[in-house]
Amino acid sequence: MTEPVDIGVFGARGIPSTYSGYETFLTTLLPALAERGHTVTMYCRRGDTAGRGPYLGVERVVLPAIPGKQFNTLSHGALASVRARLASHDVVLAVNVANAFFCALHRYTGRPIVLNTDGQEWLRGKWGRMARNYFYTSARNAGRCATALVSDCGAMADVYRDEFHADSTVIPYCVPMRPVVTDTGVCDRFGVTPGEYFVVAARLNPENHVDAIAEAYTATSHTQPLLVLGTANYRTPVETRLAYLADNDRRIRVVGHVGDRDEFLDLLSSARSYLHGHSVGGMNPSLVEAMHAGAQICALDTPFNRETLGDAGIFFTIEDLDNVLRQVIEQPAELEREHREHARHRAATRFDTGSVVDAYEQLLVAAANGPAGRTLSLPTRWNTDSPSLPDGQGRTA
Repeated sequence: MTEPVDIGVFGARGIPSTYSGYETFLTTLLPALAERGHTVTMYCRRGDTAGRGPYLGVERVVLPAIPGKQFNTLSHGALASVRARLASHDVVLAVNVANAFFCALHRYTGRPIVLNTDGQEWLRGKWGRMARNYFYTSARNAGRCATALVSDCGAMADVYRDEFHADSTVIPYCVPMRPVVTDTGVCDRFGVTPGEYFVVAARLNPENHVDAIAEAYTATSHTQPLLVLGTANYRTPVETRLAYLADNDRRIRVVGHVGDRDEFLDLLSSARSYLHGHSVGGMNPSLVEAMHAGAQICALDTPFNRETLGDAGIFFTIEDLDNVLRQVIEQPAELEREHREHARHRAATRFDTGSVVDAYEQLLVAAANGPAGRTLSLPTRWNTDSPSLPDGQGRTA
């Protein structure tokens, strides 16, 4: 049995999730760690945390942050890092590579710290030049600032190894495998017929290509509607472009955010195909969610999407979208059923919650109990090129 440790967590808005991404993942991971006997404290942002006090066994400390896209994360990360260092945690888990330099406070004062680096923030269109430079500099130094790095897929671990000369432990995000309800009435509400519409769903950031997919669709002769699900948390030209396309093509239907998860999963599973346009690594939890829903998936052809989806779907480029959708429409029903069932199986077996929690627990405990100042990475089931080592051991430097 694993000896319990005291874990501090910072870098995300709070739990339960009222946003997406890190918050959704931590809402699953942290209570699971607490249920296993670990003491878990999360440092949350004021105004972004629902309720006060413990949440499913996780202590929550609410701290302020400077409002605004540029300074919200950094101001909260700086304050939360100091508070976590003053506490008596055995190990700290930080998320978001923007917090890399705040991790150095812990590592170089003898407190083990694990950093989940997430995606390539320095390539995201929503950031200005100064912010992108900061993210890139943070990523370049992350391996020196943290005891251990976590990459959410092997392709992202390759980026950190090849570009930044830093080893990572590969642990993906997980999505709770909740039952998929297919009689929500959401298709009727949006005026579509199951199997006779396409859907694209993402936050309306440039790198998710929602507007590019919609624009490419307007150039096709397909008659099915394209439902566009999602919103943005800042002013973006993607919204303006989508509004223009919808005004000039009745097939483009901008729906916005669908907050009910049963309805959202029903829309994905009932569509002729779900189009996944995320391009900036690493793996995307929404793709796993679509797989779990049994959607017929067409994903933008990137190393990250290929690693996540495997052979459970079809890949496209924006230029070739018309041909790919025609392939989807004309494929035999039996092949479509195989794709959908394979996607469900892959989500349930490769991204199951238990295995992900096991891997995080092993890494956090190893970091807490190891010698101060070392660099740690562990082999996992998701990076098969790792050297074969006994459980509980890893590469150290």
